[in-house]
Amino acid sequence: MKPVSLCLVQMGDKGLELVKSHPQVLPKEVLSEITYKSMPMGAKAGEFATAAVGDLFYSSYIFKLPTEGSRDNIAAIVAVFNNMKYNIEGLRKVFSFIIKELDSKSLLKTDVFEEIMPNLYKGMQSGHIKIKISSIATIDIDFVEEDAKEEKDRTNDLEDDLWR
Repeated sequence: MKPVSLCLVQMGDKGLELVKSHPQVLPKEVLSEITYKSMPMGAKAGEFATAAVGDLFYSSYIFKLPTEGSRDNIAAIVAVFNNMKYNIEGLRKVFSFIIKELDSKSLLKTDVFEEIMPNLYKGMQSGHIKIKISSIATIDIDFVEEDAKEEKDRTNDLEDDLWR
């Protein structure tokens, strides 16, 4: 699971806005389109969406972003890929886990997300995410095994088909 870029999008005063992308390799036009398409109308926290922009594919996980002094905001973490050959369900689980961990430690904040995005990106490239956020919060996810299991399942399915 090697994304081209990760993006953080949130609802701003004038609609959806890109908070940050890492690394900054996508053209402005593509980022703009991903920003507006990453949260479908009526999207709710916990929803996951996958779509295409040109020849790129992306998946976004929508979540509540607590805001002091006013109602909660809505945001999305988005992973952009060159093709559809990535583990969509695994990505949903990774994003969901990260959001739950940050929320349980009261660290679900825009600035925290901006800070961890480079490490999250590196971890997704390597298949192992380990991010120390504070003295009380470390996110540790190994999803290489899940990809290997999926490959093994495909091999077993093929083997079963051949022996029928």
